[in-house]
Amino acid sequence: MATTRVALTRTFLNKNVCKVCPTESKENAIRFASSHRNFSSVLSGSPVCRSFVFCETKSRHTQCRNFHSTGPTHKQDYYEVLGVSKGASQKEIKKAYYQLAKKYHPDTNKGDKSSAKKFQEVAEAYEVLGDESKRKQYDTYGMSGGPGGGRGPGQGFQGFEGYHSNVDPEDLFRKIFEDMGYKMGGFDDYQDFTSSPFGFRPAQEYTMNLTFEEAARGVNKDINVNTVEVCSTCNGSKAEPGSSPRRCHVCNGTGMETVTTGPFMMRSTCRTCRGTRMVIDKPCSACNGKGSVNMRKQVTVPVPAGVEDGQTVRMPVGQKEIFISFRVSKSQTFRRDGADVHSDTWISLSQAVLGGTVRIRGIYDSILLSIPEKTSSHTKIRLAGKGISRLNSYGYGDHYVHIKIKVPTKLTEEQKSLMLAFAETEDVGDGTINGVIHAKKGNKAVNDTEYSHTRKKTEDFEPENEEIKNKL
Repeated sequence: MATTRVALTRTFLNKNVCKVCPTESKENAIRFASSHRNFSSVLSGSPVCRSFVFCETKSRHTQCRNFHSTGPTHKQDYYEVLGVSKGASQKEIKKAYYQLAKKYHPDTNKGDKSSAKKFQEVAEAYEVLGDESKRKQYDTYGMSGGPGGGRGPGQGFQGFEGYHSNVDPEDLFRKIFEDMGYKMGGFDDYQDFTSSPFGFRPAQEYTMNLTFEEAARGVNKDINVNTVEVCSTCNGSKAEPGSSPRRCHVCNGTGMETVTTGPFMMRSTCRTCRGTRMVIDKPCSACNGKGSVNMRKQVTVPVPAGVEDGQTVRMPVGQKEIFISFRVSKSQTFRRDGADVHSDTWISLSQAVLGGTVRIRGIYDSILLSIPEKTSSHTKIRLAGKGISRLNSYGYGDHYVHIKIKVPTKLTEEQKSLMLAFAETEDVGDGTINGVIHAKKGNKAVNDTEYSHTRKKTEDFEPENEEIKNKL
């Protein structure tokens, strides 16, 4: 219970008033005290008690006695909210908050308004007790203000009864959740969370999966996001339909109020309108007086051509901005190096020797690649401007095609005869060709029996030259 102390200083009374609550004395006392700067009850708007007891003798004056009035406290003690003792350490307070916030989180209590409200209360309690300066103020003045919870003469701080947190409960939970060493993925439906009547903020970061071609060419892709939109019920006015906000009567629409602390006067944000200058008597029930709601919405993301794996883009959606990170899958055909791409293509033995053309797959379409004659394996052919669009610049990269020669594994008798005929004319230096006898006047093709006999002689021969031996 909150206690309000009213000080009546050197009040002159002309008669004995040792009765309880005489009407005349009550009115005179209030009239006199209301002009006195220490009449805290009148200044703060707290209700005055119904009983006054004055112990005065006739025709005498003395110092007044103190009397008290009590007003209901609507908020629960912050220590009780978190379930910790007043001597709890910051580590214990954080742990208690984390356990309770996880218990009452909207994702684990979908559609439960009482849990959502409890989630806010737990966040507010932690915001105060988790901050050493605010906790010291709370321990000194309590919920209602004044040392030990009472409001003393000249005391300007009115406690935490009217305190409203400016921190988003969802943001606070995210921060503590990460500080505790966890990932938000622990909530399976975390990204599916939409607005409750208490208006928690939606997720701000999303991941979009792209194929290699989608990232290279660019694409328009749809995703579902949680976005903040103007409340359709109140159209952003924050007031229930049929009503409207009015100017704050405490600060007279300035958003600031004057607080008297002893002989000092201090200007601070108005505690009634919290600096908004307006007071809403009937807050909109759909958005809880916030003027906006979180909702699930499908949006089209224009993915720019040339994005790379891990890159993030910022995109405005509704009243907020979201960040989209791209996850690009690997391609079985292409390898990327900045704006350049690399791919492999196989050509036949005849194409390598005689030249020709081969159709290959490009980034944007198929390409008929010209193969020069006498092309060796692993030759790299450059196709200028056929690469990926430069994301932060102009123009395109290049496409590099790496040539690989495909050796036939099965030959017909005709093909084998032709290869042997070619082998008879080919110079292999110190090496040999299976099925071909090397002679000073030229090579000669032999049949299998002759080749086996010749090969046995070759194996029995030990050349003196070490280099020739290694080649054999």
